[in-house]
Amino acid sequence: MIRALVTGELRADPQQRTAKNGNPYALARLSVPMGDEGRVHCSLIAFEAEAVARLLQLRAGASVAAAGTLKAAIFTGNDGTARPSLDMVADEIASTTPRPKKPKPAPAHRGHQGGSAADDPFADDVDWMGA
Repeated sequence: MIRALVTGELRADPQQRTAKNGNPYALARLSVPMGDEGRVHCSLIAFEAEAVARLLQLRAGASVAAAGTLKAAIFTGNDGTARPSLDMVADEIASTTPRPKKPKPAPAHRGHQGGSAADDPFADDVDWMGA
């Protein structure tokens, strides 16, 4: 196997599956540009928890970079045409699509109640607006 980094676009939403041992994994298909020669399809499978979670956050059309072990193959279409294809076991997934933000707990409101200046980082005598 070859260690590789492949970039492309997700052709469809990734799918989550469960292995016989009960562990989740994710499947996806990338459309990878090959310059003037068009595009090649890359099948992704991810087993590592972080890669599975990141892949499942993405949707069709997202730009993705996947790193892992790569196997090149030949796919024969229904019309008999042989085309290249790639199969990757991805252990790292990156994307320009932002990760969903986790909700942050609301900060406790601390009104100024005559505490010391050390408690308030903005308590100084500098007139910033008039400078």
